[in-house]
Amino acid sequence: FLRDVRLDQGADLAGRRVVVVGGGNVAMDAARTARRLGAASVTVAYRRGREEMPAHGPEIDDAEREGVRFAFLAAPVAVVADPTGAVRGLTCTKMALGAPDASGRRRPEPIAGSEFTMDCEVVIAAIEEMFQ
Repeated sequence: FLRDVRLDQGADLAGRRVVVVGGGNVAMDAARTARRLGAASVTVAYRRGREEMPAHGPEIDDAEREGVRFAFLAAPVAVVADPTGAVRGLTCTKMALGAPDASGRRRPEPIAGSEFTMDCEVVIAAIEEMFQ
């Protein structure tokens, strides 16, 4: 997404609802860029709480100032599409924080039966593990 925008090949996000999945600096960059491209709303979905986000505090603060919303303790489960394949939402599970994991951050654990759907037309994955 960010590379495409840099190469002037970014998607037209004017008036669209965007969900960015992730909690790092790249997620903040993607969310802020989506707002600047005219998205009607941008929500960052992160499976832990704000305190556990790996993004730098000023990056998070700047995203908030630019109108980015946050859905903490929310882990994506599935992208919802209409019959034509167009994105219509992101189904997530609510999470609770358990014992710390190997990184020292509290491990997110799913809450059974807590699934909910965030309405959106665009989902941007900004999760570090995807690229390792």
